[in-house]
Amino acid sequence: MEWIKSFSKKIRGKALILVLTFFASPLAAQTSDSGISQEVVFYTVIGLVLVVAFLVLILAIYLMQILKAVLQKEMSPEALAKIEAAPSWWAKTWDKWNDLRPLEEEENIMLDHNYDGIKELDNHLPPWWKALFYGSIVYAVIYLLIFHVFKTSPLQEEKYEMEMAAAAAIKVNQTATVIVDFDESNVTFNDDNAALMAGKKFFESQCAICHKADGGGLAGPNLTDDYWKHGGSMTDIYTVIKNGVQGTAMIPWESKLNPNKLREVASYVKSLRGTNPAGALPPDGALYVEEKEGVNN
Repeated sequence: MEWIKSFSKKIRGKALILVLTFFASPLAAQTSDSGISQEVVFYTVIGLVLVVAFLVLILAIYLMQILKAVLQKEMSPEALAKIEAAPSWWAKTWDKWNDLRPLEEEENIMLDHNYDGIKELDNHLPPWWKALFYGSIVYAVIYLLIFHVFKTSPLQEEKYEMEMAAAAAIKVNQTATVIVDFDESNVTFNDDNAALMAGKKFFESQCAICHKADGGGLAGPNLTDDYWKHGGSMTDIYTVIKNGVQGTAMIPWESKLNPNKLREVASYVKSLRGTNPAGALPPDGALYVEEKEGVNN
């Protein structure tokens, strides 16, 4: 039959989507090696599993509807009328979980008080509500035992302190491997292409919001001309990036970048001189003459 062929094509397409989604979860787990936290990976995998389960549920409902339509086609009108007259599974489940009383029994559970013609039924709480209530009590007891009695898991404040300590240890290890033979008094321009590209990447992601991606200036000053508020030498630029400028939006980056990274960013900013991008801000600050500082600055 044609409808069966059409249905089989739909099933194959949906099955392919399910398979691809299912196998995406191991790929998500592999990202933990690239710096993504284990919690992010865990919740990503759980989310994918839930999506797969939801799609399978939708597919099952769809199949049940198709099967129901096929069976109804084969049934006699009398049998079909009998089935339609009987309450559906959903109706029975709804009544069971809400513990609904029939309308004819309402007089037996009517309370005596009357408020301006408004009467109240003495209905019990729905079973689904009581299940949630009892479930919350069980959850609270388990939570109390885990976090406050046996203390097998850290509380939020303890977890925060642990993560901060781990981050500090990582920073110490990274700083210990950095070899630096310069500071803001003697830093020199780094003309290595890889260093300049690294500086450009950081500049475009963190500094462009104030200086524009081309350095032409926006909320911050133009970095491509010969006029500088705090000096245009390599040491001046490095110092401003490292220590920031108090009272302005220029924050100190010393706590976030090691000296080599600071040098890369400063070198890239220095390399913007003379690029003269379109729409750059007008000169602001004192004229800086390169020859006074020497070619290395």
